[in-house]
Amino acid sequence: MASKKEVEVELEEIATAEEEKENKENKDEEKQETKDGSLDIYRKVRVYRIISLVLFVICFLLLIVVFVLLIKLTGTGTEPCQVVEETNRSPPEQECSMKKCQEVYQQPFGETQHLCSNCAKGWLRFENTCYFLSQTRLTWQQSREECQRKGGDLAVITNPRVQMYLSGKGNLHYWIGLTHVGTNEWTWINNTVLTVRYWEDDSSPGDCAILAANEPPERSWRPSHCKLYLQYICQKV
Repeated sequence: MASKKEVEVELEEIATAEEEKENKENKDEEKQETKDGSLDIYRKVRVYRIISLVLFVICFLLLIVVFVLLIKLTGTGTEPCQVVEETNRSPPEQECSMKKCQEVYQQPFGETQHLCSNCAKGWLRFENTCYFLSQTRLTWQQSREECQRKGGDLAVITNPRVQMYLSGKGNLHYWIGLTHVGTNEWTWINNTVLTVRYWEDDSSPGDCAILAANEPPERSWRPSHCKLYLQYICQKV
């Protein structure tokens, strides 16, 4: 039978083993808590990074929007009493004050009032004439009828200023009011004699003239068959 001292030693060893086991379990729990804490911090950092990226993208897009709006608000300079917007679409009207037009044209009130009267919506003003560049395509005769329905007629180009202006307003082929249907001579629809010519080649087949706005203004006219469907330019004084 074991002595009392041996029993006490054995009990002490058992207590020591239990204490070591408990310490080990506590250390394992501390390691697990540390690991869990690290994972939680990593997750939070990842979420913060994603949120920061989203906010950066939003700020960048807002910056682009502000820049575009700033460009639209400042715009570019425009010539007085004249809309200079590019048009294959309906151009906006420009307000034209009588005082400004008197300063530009330096004419009496009655004549200035005529020069500065507003063109209808979708029409462009150049000098004392309003011009309309169509988006739809019609034959030469249908184009003329549509211009007349609008209160004008197909464009008549009698000076280099008008030719230069209309050539710079689009990039398509447009019917103009020049034809030699029934005659041997090219004649404007208002019976004006053709004096200033801007033919690229007047020997091509066709009895109606087009203005090729994508060609140099000094040689942008072409004969064409009148039954073709093309855009057109109307004018009214």
